[in-house]
Amino acid sequence: MLPRQYYSEQDLRKRQIDTLKIFNDHVVEVNENAEYRVEFVADGKNMSLTVLLGPDFPNEKPSIFVNPPIPHPWIGENSNQVIGAPGLLNYTLHSDLGRVVQAIIREFQKSMPKLSNSDESKSNDASPQSNYSGQSLMFPELNECCIEELQEILQNTDLQDKIIEVNPQLVELDLETEELMSSIENIAQENVVKQQALDDLKTEVIDRISTIVQMKMNFEELNRKHMKLAEMYDPHRIRDCLKEAALKADEESEVIAEQFLTGKMPVETFVAKFAEKRGIGQARRAREERIAHQLAQLDRATTKS
Repeated sequence: MLPRQYYSEQDLRKRQIDTLKIFNDHVVEVNENAEYRVEFVADGKNMSLTVLLGPDFPNEKPSIFVNPPIPHPWIGENSNQVIGAPGLLNYTLHSDLGRVVQAIIREFQKSMPKLSNSDESKSNDASPQSNYSGQSLMFPELNECCIEELQEILQNTDLQDKIIEVNPQLVELDLETEELMSSIENIAQENVVKQQALDDLKTEVIDRISTIVQMKMNFEELNRKHMKLAEMYDPHRIRDCLKEAALKADEESEVIAEQFLTGKMPVETFVAKFAEKRGIGQARRAREERIAHQLAQLDRATTKS
């Protein structure tokens, strides 16, 4: 799995849309890559979330609207836009759109207010009572507190922290955060292991390349020696060498004969040396003629084939 920094902006946008479809049922694509409707049921009522993805998404948070509008602390004043959900408040490039929407739907399903027909038609009115009711949905334990106790809570940060620590929604958010952090840690550990394996493979490849280079150098050296030996022992070259050697022996015998005729060499010496040189020349010429005959036969056989 590649780290997110290796994905393009389009890949990250598509991945976020995929998480929306994975973690939620009944996702309807209104405008491709831009607008989606997620339908759900809360307290027996058919509802939906409209998810708008701006041009800078996922670098910027999405815009989410609930239909029909309901009074809830997560909903903006005199609007149906969801603005107070923890997933939106803490939204980053590394958040999962599907999980954010899923958490919003679960919250509305758990804390759907019991409204009369007249109240439903006025659900957008942001009265103090509706705001209080919305806050009590998020912190139901405050319903049992009197004004003095509420004032004490406002002035005591330790009590505030205690209430926040036991809040089910925040606990769930902490669990999701821990799960995400654990997943990130596991991915990081896998990357470390894979990096070590990659380094080992890289070292092995470098060693093999070094071996191949050395083998190539050895091959080129042996090939040069082979070419030299092949040229030296080529039958045509041997024939030419024998012909040259026979001519040289004849020339040396003529020099001996000339020395004898001019009186520079006694008869005994002349006979011995002249016979030796003539014999060498005739032997070399006979070998040269035999090799030439064999080469001619080989050429004819090659031509016929």
